[in-house]
Parts: sequence; structure tokens; C-alpha cells
Amino acid sequence: MKYIIKPLVSVGNFIFNEQRSNIIQLVNLRLKGTEQKQHAINNYIIDDYEGLLAYYNEHNNRLFYVLFVPNLENELIFDKKNLFSLTSQELFELLSTYDSLTVEDYVGFGSKKLGIDVYSPNFTDDNNASIEGISFAIKGYFDSIYDDIPLNIDQLQAKV
Repeated sequence: MKYIIKPLVSVGNFIFNEQRSNIIQLVNLRLKGTEQKQHAINNYIIDDYEGLLAYYNEHNNRLFYVLFVPNLENELIFDKKNLFSLTSQELFELLSTYDSLTVEDYVGFGSKKLGIDVYSPNFTDDNNASIEGISFAIKGYFDSIYDDIPLNIDQLQAKV
């Protein structure tokens, strides 16, 4: 399936801040499972669609984060390129044209401005390390993560 990325807005039919019930109808994918998690003050609902996870704020059932893992069925299109077809270095260079990126030792890199995070273990030692996941989130999410600021999903969603 092809997912067009609109940073901080949507990844295909996964529209940030949209109601979970609407997204489930829009994406028309088989739901493998659902679980609830808590981290600090945040409560999540996580829908597993085999190859992608959608995270919703449990308080309002609105989407705030989506994680994709590489598979043959998913194409993540940004700037007319399939992100999973790029090497880590190529993806780093592409995202760098839009933002100065945050590089996390042994984890990967990401863009606060675009709301995109790339999980590429060992990227700091090997810039062609494999991409094991790409995440997308609402504005402010990765600012909290990279800058070690307490994450409050309710507050972030209220700003959108």
C-alpha cells in the first residue's frame, strides 16, 4: 500500500488528531490487535495492523503517532521517493534538506520540524545501516522526545 506523507498532518489515511473510529474506516486494513499502555501521565491505545502501529490518546481517541516497519507491501512516499527504498544515508540527506536533524547515538535520526523519526541502529557507526522503522507524529512530539521534556499528549493535541 502506498502512503503519501504530509509532515505533521497525515501518512496516507492516518490523519493526525483524527478520531480512531474514523481512521479505522478510512484505512480499511485488517486489525491484528489492540492494546492499552500507560507511560507517565499518558494513556495510549495502540492498534496493530501488521507492519504498522497507530497510537491514539486514550482520553480523546485521537491519533498522535504512527510507526511503520519495512515490508514489501508498504511504500512511504515523501518528496516523490519511497523512504523504505533509500539507504539510511540517503534518507538522512533527504530529510536534511528540510531540517537540521537530531542524531541519536545507536538509535537513528529524526526531524522535529517534519515530525519524522528513523530507527536505524548503529547509524552513527555505519551510515548505511538498515532502516528498521520510521515514525511520524504530531507537532511537538519529537521535540519532547529529543529534548527530554516531559511528554503530555493532551497538551500537544490541544495545540494542533
